[in-house]
Amino acid sequence: MARCVVLLVLITIVRLAVSNPLEAFGFLYVIPISMLAVELGVRGGLLAATGALLLTVFWAVVQDVSLGIIGYLTRVGTFVAIGVIVGLQAHKRLKLQSERERLIHELHSSAMRDQLTGLPNRRAWNERVERELQRARRFEQPLRVAVIDLDGLKQTNDRFGHEQGDRLIQRSAHAWSDALRQSDFLARLGGDEFALLLPDCTAAVAEEIARRMIDAVPFEKTCSVGVATWDGNEASYELVHRADQAMYTVKAGGGGGIGIAATSQASLVRASSPSGGPVAV
Repeated sequence: MARCVVLLVLITIVRLAVSNPLEAFGFLYVIPISMLAVELGVRGGLLAATGALLLTVFWAVVQDVSLGIIGYLTRVGTFVAIGVIVGLQAHKRLKLQSERERLIHELHSSAMRDQLTGLPNRRAWNERVERELQRARRFEQPLRVAVIDLDGLKQTNDRFGHEQGDRLIQRSAHAWSDALRQSDFLARLGGDEFALLLPDCTAAVAEEIARRMIDAVPFEKTCSVGVATWDGNEASYELVHRADQAMYTVKAGGGGGIGIAATSQASLVRASSPSGGPVAV
């Protein structure tokens, strides 16, 4: 694009240099005007042409040069040609750039999304949990993680087929998304296992959200939830592991409940049964 402008300018300068070297030198202003307007596409090219023409008229008045109708028409044609070429090239470039950015965004979004549920996937989870740990550390806010696993998905697949199992996963994911706060982050880690980030969340609120998620499971199914509170030092995988262990303890007891992990990886504080009452673990 820049080469086209320079070429046209050089041709015009050579043409003008024969009759008026001073005007030929002044014609160089077409280049910066065109470059400044290039981001506006065709409209910018025409604006550049208009600006160049006005400067030419100003130059002719100051120099007391009579260009005549033919002279002005020649310059109008030259400036418009340069402006249109610059504008079309800029428009094409902007269109290609916009399309490229859109494709990159779509590819990135696709790579970070679970195809079945539309939720963030494990890759997105790994990125988000690290950011939330840094945020919790910086602002000294509590951070809790919940691991959720659907109960009896294998039996559903064996009895009704994998399509019904996938439908259960999809419906559960949508129902859980509606049960969360705006700041919460739900992701599907794989299979029937999901993870939930609960930033700046008290223990009571975390347990309330977990209970809502259990109640939201469709088709009269249940899920098991394990909740762990970040201790301020552990790595993200250790935090998720504690929540995972709490979830599996609940599942081993029949599922449909909430397990609250202790700060120590050796035990759980408590777990709630499907009826809501505490059970020993």
